[in-house]
Amino acid sequence: LARRDDSVDGDIVEVSFDSYHDHLSAYIFRLSAGGARADATVSSSGNQDNSWDAVWEGATSQDAQGWTAEFRIPLSQLRYNRNVADQIWGLQLDRKIARKAELDYFALTPKTQQSGINRYGHLTGLGNLPSTRRIELVPYVLAKNDNPAALPNDPFQKRNQIAPGVGLDLKYGITSNMTLDASINPAFGQVEVDPAVVNLTAYETFFPEQRPFFIAGSSIFNFGEMRSQNQSNGYNFYYTRRIGHAPQRSITGSDIEFIDAPQQTRIDGAAKLTGRTAGGLSVGVLDAVTADEDARIRDVNGIDSRATVEPRSNYFMTRVKQDFRQGNTTIGLGATAVNRDLSDSSLVPLFVKSAYAAGIDWQNTWQNHTWAFDGDMVASRTDGSMQSIDDLQNSSVRYFQRPDKINYRFDPTKTSLSGYLAELTFAKLSGLHWTGSITYQEYSPSFNVNDAGFLGSTDMRSFAPIIGYSETKPSKHVRNWFQFLFWNPTWDFDRNLTFNGVGSITFAELPNFWDYRLRLDWRPSVLDPTLLRGGPVARLTQGGDEQLTIATDRRKAYQEGLFVSYSYNVAGGKGVNIQPSMTMRPSTALKISLAPTYSWTHALAQYVTVSPDPLATATYGSRYVFATLEQTQLAMVTRIDWTFTPTLSLQLFAQPLLAAGHFHDYKEFVKPRAFEFNIYGRNVGTISRDASSGTFTVDPDASGPAPSFTFGDPDFNERSLRGNAVLRWE
Repeated sequence: LARRDDSVDGDIVEVSFDSYHDHLSAYIFRLSAGGARADATVSSSGNQDNSWDAVWEGATSQDAQGWTAEFRIPLSQLRYNRNVADQIWGLQLDRKIARKAELDYFALTPKTQQSGINRYGHLTGLGNLPSTRRIELVPYVLAKNDNPAALPNDPFQKRNQIAPGVGLDLKYGITSNMTLDASINPAFGQVEVDPAVVNLTAYETFFPEQRPFFIAGSSIFNFGEMRSQNQSNGYNFYYTRRIGHAPQRSITGSDIEFIDAPQQTRIDGAAKLTGRTAGGLSVGVLDAVTADEDARIRDVNGIDSRATVEPRSNYFMTRVKQDFRQGNTTIGLGATAVNRDLSDSSLVPLFVKSAYAAGIDWQNTWQNHTWAFDGDMVASRTDGSMQSIDDLQNSSVRYFQRPDKINYRFDPTKTSLSGYLAELTFAKLSGLHWTGSITYQEYSPSFNVNDAGFLGSTDMRSFAPIIGYSETKPSKHVRNWFQFLFWNPTWDFDRNLTFNGVGSITFAELPNFWDYRLRLDWRPSVLDPTLLRGGPVARLTQGGDEQLTIATDRRKAYQEGLFVSYSYNVAGGKGVNIQPSMTMRPSTALKISLAPTYSWTHALAQYVTVSPDPLATATYGSRYVFATLEQTQLAMVTRIDWTFTPTLSLQLFAQPLLAAGHFHDYKEFVKPRAFEFNIYGRNVGTISRDASSGTFTVDPDASGPAPSFTFGDPDFNERSLRGNAVLRWE
């Protein structure tokens, strides 16, 4: 037993339909011997979208001969070409026998070849099927109880505040090919909380989308999918978590006594149109409007006021894709547009007014999906005030303010930012033994999609080859094994070699069904334009890491796993990460997963702060302060899934986290393009700590002409407990 769409460690039967018979997309319906259901869509590249939920029935029965699965699927849940007089669909039937680790297929593809929808068999005799439409209305009511730790005299926040809400979700089948999803005041209370993280970098943490409205049918919005086996960077053209994110403006001031700021931006409404035409054209359109959010403020004189912390915004995303050669070639277009209402003049310096991006992508395969040539190209433009564009130029994604930057230097007069991205890959996807790919990626420094997408960094040109050898024929000692060798040299637009990694991955499955994976990486010395967070280029020393993963027999009721990694560099930095795991099934209805994590880091160059000083001529008029960091982190992810029936389940999630960091040996960066530091109080200047305030005071040249500066104690000791419990009947 398992909740709908969850994995099942038992016998299952799947029925798959290529109802367009175009070898491009299919619908999968699954039943386990216990009656657990799952449904999904699958693309021509093999990617499954489990967020698709159809209305259908399934039942199983067991007897002395084994077990039987029966499916009852309304035509209204499938999309097909109703203009064809005598329908022929693609059909695949498969069964998983867990105790044997065996997969049986109706239409078999040899293990040395690429499987997919184009390998399905045929379902004939359907005749002329009717055109069907459907409408689903899902109203909701919500009662929310907030218990902030409010002070008795707080005029805005009270304990046990009840916040009611109502809304409506609509799904309407416009035709048998096109579906409209709409939501008025959508509610997202049923999703799992994000795990706690401690992020000491300058980069944003990525969290996956979990809200049902946005993940349902999201596969049609997939853009830039390359069948590359090795890449140096990545991005998300569409990142729907930008819609309804936490307000970006923070209100601070010494005269503020109380403030009530919203934690999330309200989504007034959202609509999504998805489908595929009879000619093989896939279409996806999403539009959402978020409200302007205000913070209530009371100053020390008792005067109340309001300040807008997030402007009213419109998010538009669209995707079209045309298929040719029975799905062996696809060409698609994608576009995003974000527009904000900045009629409040206080918001003009803080937010960009508009952000647009558009691109083209393609996939091309031949010789029974043995070879592939894929790629994508995107252009972006962002408009706003000089201050808002300055923030984009100086953000950790770009660091245009670097004093030694040659190309794409900071321009304080800019009111727009335009850039591009290009990716190409040539891959051998299958074969008796040999596979591999060669990938080229180029991200211009001024490229920006972070208003509607997700991008960690730009300013990159990368060449990434990989070659693999596999053996799928079982022998006395192994069931199968794979070996990969790869290389990832990367340059910025100033021709600095910023990454250069060589690695090896070995995977083997033993006759007892234990899996082993060993990864070895070696990275020679390179230049790093980001270590000083806007300062000059520094050098990173030679280093590497080693990773080992072990997983026991997945057929058993009790499964154990272990992940261990060790990283190092020649300067003396090192880190250890240990992640054991256990999955227990004491009964067919109960699944318990425990995943503790321990990590320890000894980092020699953890960024602390920067202090302007015109006498620091070697580092362009600033002193960049670093420290040695000793960081320890311990976490435990616990999941309990209790499935009472195929329609009733209870799920528990909990994550306690302890993280501590101690900074010591505060030091000053010496000169660009080197990894050299002078430690304060040891070989340069003096440093002292104020016990009452916890601040450090540095005199860089020990009573010389250089000005002293102070900074706060960065040591931390974080404790967190996050969790949720969900009882579902569906």
